[in-house]
Amino acid sequence: MNKILCLLLMLISSHLFAQKIFNQPNAKGTWQYVYPFQDKSYVLAIQNGINEKEPVGEDINTNIYFGKSSPTADTIFWKEQVYLKLINDNISYEDYNGDGVKDIVIFSETGGRGGNAFYHLFLLAPKNKKIIRVKNFENIVNPEYNRKHKVIVSYGLSGTNHYSIYKISKDNRAFQIGKSFEDTFDSDPTELDKRIIKILKKSVY
Repeated sequence: MNKILCLLLMLISSHLFAQKIFNQPNAKGTWQYVYPFQDKSYVLAIQNGINEKEPVGEDINTNIYFGKSSPTADTIFWKEQVYLKLINDNISYEDYNGDGVKDIVIFSETGGRGGNAFYHLFLLAPKNKKIIRVKNFENIVNPEYNRKHKVIVSYGLSGTNHYSIYKISKDNRAFQIGKSFEDTFDSDPTELDKRIIKILKKSVY
């Protein structure tokens, strides 16, 4: 009898918790919902501004949930807590691992007087209905995926502008390969391509 009662309480609690995530009549913050797969029951829910007193325009405490919604009970697969600067059009889609599927890119913040932008990257796996956050990607400045060499190119604006080259590991972490190098390529637009090839040849990962 006690086991049945505990099971019922767990089901009720999980249902209330899930309803608070995917159906938000009284929840704090500004909510966004992304439906990454054809099956619209899978939802990426972004809760911007967990704390009501956080100043507007500053980085705000944000929860990101991925789960499956149903009329009876919702299932939460994972939850991440990050800091984001809330702006319009903060979500974009681009393939960052060369599998032909556009991944979810969420704007994080800017630096360098607005010239340097940072993002969070979530890889999509439609066949398995999975979303995977790439760790350390939020530290890459102005990232762009180079399809030719299957690397992520970072371009940092500062006193002197620098390139850095990254890859994504098998355990879904972004890591730098080779050393950063200064942008001195005005006279030779092919130099970046040559530098990437040289770094790939020398790097062991």
